[in-house]
Amino acid sequence: MEKRIAEYAPERASSILARQKPREAGNTRAYWSRLVLVARWGVACFLSIGVIGGGLLVRQFLIHSTRFNVAIKEIQGLHYVSESQVQSKLSEFEARNRNLFSLDLNEVRKSIEQIPWVNEVIVYRTFPNRLMIEIKERRPIAFAKLDTTTLLVDEEGVLLERIPEMKTQFDFPVITGLEPGFQQEILARNHQRLQLYQRLIQSLDENGANLSKDLSEIYLQDPDNVSVILNDDTVLVYLGRTDFQLKFRHYLAMSKDLKRKYPKLDSVDLRFQNQIIVNSARGEVAYGREKRLSGPGSAPLAPDRD
Repeated sequence: MEKRIAEYAPERASSILARQKPREAGNTRAYWSRLVLVARWGVACFLSIGVIGGGLLVRQFLIHSTRFNVAIKEIQGLHYVSESQVQSKLSEFEARNRNLFSLDLNEVRKSIEQIPWVNEVIVYRTFPNRLMIEIKERRPIAFAKLDTTTLLVDEEGVLLERIPEMKTQFDFPVITGLEPGFQQEILARNHQRLQLYQRLIQSLDENGANLSKDLSEIYLQDPDNVSVILNDDTVLVYLGRTDFQLKFRHYLAMSKDLKRKYPKLDSVDLRFQNQIIVNSARGEVAYGREKRLSGPGSAPLAPDRD
């Protein structure tokens, strides 16, 4: 029995040692793996700190170096706005810092867009010291009469004051019926009226007719009835909402005859089929069929189907 135990003991001891050796080798490899990982993280952190520190140093150099101060400003797209107005806006930023990297381009853009005649602005840098500004101005399409004031107006319904430095003179008709104010609903209504105005101008100028040059005043209060007064005339002509050129030509063809027949002619209504409603100091008549109406308070005739 003792012999068997003696024989078994060396075998057991050798098996335990055999298991311990791989375990010790595994622990050694894990230790070196952790050490390499820590070393890599240390190098990465060191490099990151170096990059961040270097970046901060470069940034400090860029924003404080006089080499990058704005020396050249190119402003493009000016027709109605004076360059001095734009320069005045830029000087507000340059008074704080002239460095090209320090300029907040979005704030510069917003500041220039506060000029009433400016519609859209693009601002960008060109290194080392050039600031580029591209301006899209508002395009006036008519004069708008508001109470006792007459202002220019663009196609969006924005009212524009005349700039003292403005050299360009405009030859537009005067429109009446726009509402003052910048509320969204007012701008929307004015925009609809101006769309009607533009349809009128487009129709009168179709096929090279160029009849819009004969307009002096345009009334847009009623969205279903554009009325106009011609140059060197006092007669108010109602054109409805469509077929503007046809009706306008009709009035031109008969205006002399109407004025001869009705010396105190006030208005001519061309909105009705086969009839022209003439309003003079003597009352209102249906010209064409010569059907006399009972007066200004009479019931309206059936309108033409525009």
